[in-house]
Amino acid sequence: MPLSPTSKTILQRSFPLLLLAFLLIDTGYSFIQHLHMPLDGDLAAIVVPASWYQKVLEDPFGLSVLKGEHYGAPNRFFVHRTMSSYLLNMPLLLQKFAAPVDSIYLACAIFKTLLQLLIIVALAKGINTDKGFRPLDCLVAAALVTPFFQTDGYTLQMGIIEKSVTYSFFYPLPLWVLLVFFLPFFRAWHRGEKPNLSIAHHLLLACLALALPLSGPLVPAVVLLVCPAVLLAQCGGHFLQNQSLPFARRATKALAQLGSAQGRYFLVASIMSLWSLYVGSFNIENGGTDSLPLLDRYPALFRGCGHIFTQKLGLPLLTLGILVNLFLVSKFATVEVRQKLFQVGKWLAVFVVAYLLLLPLGGYRGYRSLIVRHDTIMPISLGLVFFYGLTTFALLRKITWQYRQMYAWSIVVFSALISSADLPDFQQNACEKAALETIWQSKEKVVKLSNNCPVMSWNPITRQADSDMNAELLKLWGVTDEVRPYYSE
Repeated sequence: MPLSPTSKTILQRSFPLLLLAFLLIDTGYSFIQHLHMPLDGDLAAIVVPASWYQKVLEDPFGLSVLKGEHYGAPNRFFVHRTMSSYLLNMPLLLQKFAAPVDSIYLACAIFKTLLQLLIIVALAKGINTDKGFRPLDCLVAAALVTPFFQTDGYTLQMGIIEKSVTYSFFYPLPLWVLLVFFLPFFRAWHRGEKPNLSIAHHLLLACLALALPLSGPLVPAVVLLVCPAVLLAQCGGHFLQNQSLPFARRATKALAQLGSAQGRYFLVASIMSLWSLYVGSFNIENGGTDSLPLLDRYPALFRGCGHIFTQKLGLPLLTLGILVNLFLVSKFATVEVRQKLFQVGKWLAVFVVAYLLLLPLGGYRGYRSLIVRHDTIMPISLGLVFFYGLTTFALLRKITWQYRQMYAWSIVVFSALISSADLPDFQQNACEKAALETIWQSKEKVVKLSNNCPVMSWNPITRQADSDMNAELLKLWGVTDEVRPYYSE
């Protein structure tokens, strides 16, 4: 039954408040979930740092490899520096009002919650490509993608914010910065305009083009798939548009696109990504990654694709939502909107296939035996969530009120279904936190723990020597007054 004019007015006026309340509640819930995540086994080596990571902090662009030097993570300076600086200082800052052990978990939760919000805002800006600032549109776009940011639920299938704080620095953080890099160009393309960039924006993009490829394992691959493809498509399009001109003149005008702001930044980012891949070949951590021959990795990849898609309902539901949206777009959207959305969908599909086919070239690791894992496919997950939000937002704006009401309620139900998978589990770090408090209160030179659980590690530490790096970090955090190793009985 259609709403009365009065009911329609009340709903329209209360709708922004409802959206804002949903976003605030979801953010608070996410913060509590992040607060109860255990620490990981890579954290101390990066934050202290370990001797094998010291060199990367001294050589931002990995120039030492030109002298034949091999060391840990030579092409990841910017993420190493960011993580080390934040996690060395933030817990100490929080200790002004929190106990030392609590400050560690607070620092991790604040970072992950803030990162989640920043990615949601970036996605919302890409979904809402209109000029100016309309609060309601921004809230709607943010609310559409928020249910897909989960801490439990579908995280191990299509997670974006990692359970591990280290992985959150190395995977979603660089991808957020990459979204910031691409946003002005995508928004301008979607509006059919040239990017209007301020001097500050030019400076930011220039810095990002240089630094992004040296900021994590995923960025170079994404850049080398997206940037050259965009430049080739643009050059080819301009070449074909000038049929009346001589070949040489057409080619010159097409190549002139490389001199545009987008062309310059995409070209620099692509060159730096090639450099990053070269520098990464000197990473001492690459040892043992080629234990499975390349041709044998592709059957593993196909099994991994099947496993990741079917292990839970998250990806099937997201895929179904996109397919339903595309069907509705073909029925209700204008020709211009339909062409834009289908063009984005086409290129996203090409990216997904190409990215998956290139994954085995990144090497083989025993803990990722099927090649495909939620962290390695994070660019795909982000792309699918973005495209779902983009198509949903377009439909909410283009269809009539009568159908919009029905469609909006279906989106509410769909979002609730996705969100319902992220059930609370606030005991995940209980054992580890109790062990850290034991270490904090102990006066022993070596602390023997009765807790048989991982403590700042991937597995329980049963040898004192295996805790040396963690003990050094605990001293830096002020949890202990001296380096105090520990082990579990």
